[in-house]
Amino acid sequence: MIKIAAAAAALAATPAFAADFAGPYVGGGVTLDNVQGSGALEGVGFSGVGATAFAGYNLPVGASTFAGVEANIDLNTADAGGIEAKWGWGVGARFGYKLNDSTALYARAGYARGKIEVLGSSGWGDGVRYGAGLETRVTDSVSLRAEFTQTNYESDIINNQGTLGIVFGF
Repeated sequence: MIKIAAAAAALAATPAFAADFAGPYVGGGVTLDNVQGSGALEGVGFSGVGATAFAGYNLPVGASTFAGVEANIDLNTADAGGIEAKWGWGVGARFGYKLNDSTALYARAGYARGKIEVLGSSGWGDGVRYGAGLETRVTDSVSLRAEFTQTNYESDIINNQGTLGIVFGF
């Protein structure tokens, strides 16, 4: 009987451990974008400061892991030589591992769409975004986030983005 009670308690406690990073959240941050060309655009490069806003939902999937979905919108200021990164949006998945009671390391992958203007003519690019980050809680509902992502666009453009952000959980 004691073994059954202990097993039941362990199963009930498992989601609670990862629950700190579970549920809905919104946030915003400051970005540093470094846009580089590859292939036919090799040698093109420019940087700029931008902003991001995001919203998502995480679910615990084990004693110390979580998975979720996130959508974002970015405003960019990177420009050089008549090429400007304007803004973009994306959707993706996150998978995280709690390092301790308040800090988690996570990886992400997803789809991104960005608008770029070249000498007054603008267009959209589709890309694959992936990266990793660290999120640490400072209160029960507020976390700080540091993240690095890379987006590889179909038009030989790569955006390396560093983000410092704040997350508000519900």
